[in-house]
Amino acid sequence: MSPYPPFPVLAYFAPHTRGLRWHRAPDGFSGAVVWCGGENDTARVALKAWPAGTRPERVRQVHTWLSLAAHLPFVPGALAGGDGHTLVTEADRVWDCCRWMPGRPCSAPTAAEVAAACAAVAQLHATWAATSRLGPCPGVQNRLRILTETEPILRAGPDALPPVSPDLDPVLRHALAAAARAAPGAVRALRPWEHRAVVLQPCVRDLRADHVLFEGGRVGGIIDYGAAGADHPAVDLARLLSDYAGPDDALFGAGLAVYRGVNPTFEATTEFAQLLARTGAVCSVLGWLVRLVLRREAVPAPRATAARIAALLARVGPIPHV
Repeated sequence: MSPYPPFPVLAYFAPHTRGLRWHRAPDGFSGAVVWCGGENDTARVALKAWPAGTRPERVRQVHTWLSLAAHLPFVPGALAGGDGHTLVTEADRVWDCCRWMPGRPCSAPTAAEVAAACAAVAQLHATWAATSRLGPCPGVQNRLRILTETEPILRAGPDALPPVSPDLDPVLRHALAAAARAAPGAVRALRPWEHRAVVLQPCVRDLRADHVLFEGGRVGGIIDYGAAGADHPAVDLARLLSDYAGPDDALFGAGLAVYRGVNPTFEATTEFAQLLARTGAVCSVLGWLVRLVLRREAVPAPRATAARIAALLARVGPIPHV
């Protein structure tokens, strides 16, 4: 892809992109490509090419959810093009344009920053709660699906892994061994929740620490809604607090307490959130094994990918039963 946004996309969003200077933001792992447009050293907008294969109706749904939370200063609003729509298709990709959110992610936040992040997530969830319904938890069912589908590779063991990259091969062998030890307990712990009805509502569903931006100790932005969908709010909390707290159960519980104080309708127990966090780490490790070993996806940044998998492995621990 070109180092600059395509001209037809810039022209479509011209009310917001005219006269800006552009640089490409660092790539993540989703397949999306983002450019930052700014002026006078101030970032103004984010122009995003959604991952290949993303359908326009999918992006429209995400934009609808963002519009419901437009009153929250840390939620990026989708900006309309000249014809009033908030997306355009160009070069087989769906594109949108959002406000650039200020701040930087924090991998080792203070307790106050964890509290600020959980309070912001609670406000976002409370805004989206009007569309809630009951049903089985997709976060639980997705975990069970991943654990079931990867049984063959888990049974084969590390010695069966083909070479991927010198930077990745050692961590992938470690990852497979750790996942194989944790998977049976994860399945046993999740199975009672497979068909249990819980509250479902729009959730970010990939609420990693990288997606919460801090500025001066406050939350400046919650970004990247590419995985957003209906799920139980505990799925978001488990994902975020897994990054922030790791094995620190006290910090994990403190974050949940702040969340409950802002969103008192939250009914899940701390144990259920921890179950989602621990099994989510196992399934994230398995997801990387599927992508790199089974699908043989290209790895543009092997060292960064290895570091990401190693961070996930640090969170693979005993699975609580709820």
